[in-house]
Amino acid sequence: MKFNIRLWAVPAIMVLFGLPAYAGGGGGGDSLIEPLGAMLLAATIVAIILSYAKQASLFAFIIIGIFGGAFGLKEIINTNVMTAFVDVGITLLLFMAGMEVDIPGLIKRWKLLLINGFGQIIGLLVICLGFGVVYMGINEDYMTNAGLPAENAGAALIYFALCLTLSSTILVIGTLKSTGQIAEEHGQVALGLMVLQDIVAVVALAILGALKPLEEGQEPVNLGLEVMWIFIKMIVLAVILYFVTKYILNPLFKFFARSGELLFIGTLGYGMGVAGLCEVVHFSSGIGAFFAGATLAALPYRHEIEDKVEPLKAFGVILFFIGLGFDISGLKLEQIFGGLVEGVILAVMVVVVTIPLMLVLGYLSKLKGKPAFLMGAIINQSSEFSLMLAVLCLGYGIFDPHLFIVITIVVLVSFFLSSLGHQFLGPFYGAFAKSLVFMDKRAPASEEDGEEEFAMENHVVLMEYNELSTEIADFYSERGQKVLLLDLDPDITEYFENQHGHSNIHAHYANMQDPDVWESMAFDKAKVVISCMDAGQEAEMAMARWLKENAPEVPFLAATSSHEESLELYDCGARYVIQTEFLAARGFRGILDGEMNKPSKEAFREMGQTHREETKKLQEGLGEIFAKA
Repeated sequence: MKFNIRLWAVPAIMVLFGLPAYAGGGGGGDSLIEPLGAMLLAATIVAIILSYAKQASLFAFIIIGIFGGAFGLKEIINTNVMTAFVDVGITLLLFMAGMEVDIPGLIKRWKLLLINGFGQIIGLLVICLGFGVVYMGINEDYMTNAGLPAENAGAALIYFALCLTLSSTILVIGTLKSTGQIAEEHGQVALGLMVLQDIVAVVALAILGALKPLEEGQEPVNLGLEVMWIFIKMIVLAVILYFVTKYILNPLFKFFARSGELLFIGTLGYGMGVAGLCEVVHFSSGIGAFFAGATLAALPYRHEIEDKVEPLKAFGVILFFIGLGFDISGLKLEQIFGGLVEGVILAVMVVVVTIPLMLVLGYLSKLKGKPAFLMGAIINQSSEFSLMLAVLCLGYGIFDPHLFIVITIVVLVSFFLSSLGHQFLGPFYGAFAKSLVFMDKRAPASEEDGEEEFAMENHVVLMEYNELSTEIADFYSERGQKVLLLDLDPDITEYFENQHGHSNIHAHYANMQDPDVWESMAFDKAKVVISCMDAGQEAEMAMARWLKENAPEVPFLAATSSHEESLELYDCGARYVIQTEFLAARGFRGILDGEMNKPSKEAFREMGQTHREETKKLQEGLGEIFAKA
């Protein structure tokens, strides 16, 4: 009988949840490994099932958190421990959100972001405020009936609307990457919008901390002064981290970049260290984590740092959403079902309203119809930050369980509807394309920024610095071709970047063996991709297969000294293999032919002197770097 994962999923989950009850001789035991292991295994099974419907795995974590709470795992996992897990999850998510900040990109597109970014936030916020007042009836009477302080009605209304306004950074970036739209105009503007929303969410989280219930004996705070004090702290933190980045982080991470392990430890230590120091001075650790991530995003080693710490993001998502499931499991069924209809209606409103709103804003900012439409269709969901705010609002007595569950349902349903729609973006736009032609006529021609930007299109990609790649780079550069040199040595990339503006050669610090790098550096749009890696055959073979599948028209060249490796690379899809010993033998034959008739006194003398001078120039240019190459 053929194994059917859907058929066995439910009993498997039940078995897995039963494990903690019988582990350790039938007692629950004190170990966290048993319950958490059971939940993660169960989450894996649910995630596999959801993948068939092309849905995000975070649904699995929420479901398992709900089931875990319902099956009594709260009795095994201490509440304080679970709270700590959620706090760590929030901190990691904010840290990774900070790393998405691209300040030069924000400055470059400031006009588009001013209208589309703030326009989306303000426009949708006003609409949602109206829904909060008219549809949900959030006012002082509502708060009193819910057993909450009436003075929190204004805060409840604002945070309710804000939860509906924010879009999901995780889903948007995932969609842009998976569909190859991240480098397109609407993709870049959408990324800018996500950064602006993340900043708004971070500020909202900081202000929310001032609304925390007072402890016994604590004096009431002036909210206006507290908010002003929060902004002052944020400005001071930003200034301090600016100088830390400029004078400490750059040289420090240049050293860390020599080792993948050091880079990971240094990144985690810096991010969590800044978050911890913020707590010491009675400031939000989440804010500190976000700012720490933003400063790391400004470093030239950004891509490799992101690659190393990407698992932290997944870990943070798992911790947070399992904890959210635990919170939901504590609610009564009538509370959950009581918010179901309202949640679904508001979710549909968010999904539907966002598209025409972005079309209006796109018209005002003179965007073409297609990018404006696609941007609206990609960001039309609520955010994981909405859930963070909802969890904290529930704990601080700003939300009652009804508002909390409504927001949770809005996020989950909008996630589902939006991610479902992302699978049909092309046909969806095609249905409205003719009616949006008028926006194309209004859009201006592309503006020059006055600063040359390396175009990730029709470029030559070279991987790893050595004498061979230098010759190839010079060949293309002398003929006016843009060359992108990738290397994992920070000294190499720094040397070539210092030549920016004087050469067509541009250097980036990047892990050439990472498929995310192939995508972000637009290998599929290159004129030619050439690998000169000394020890990267497995990566070269994977790269050849990737290009063969995604961009078969792009030639892929790889260097090796082995006949066996040459044949393997050809089998994987390499267009030409630079077999160094084969070419050297052929080339040296020509040298021999030119020198054999010279007297012994003169033979090879001039050629040797020329080679010596050229080698000396390279060494003087690169110093110790050349010696290591």
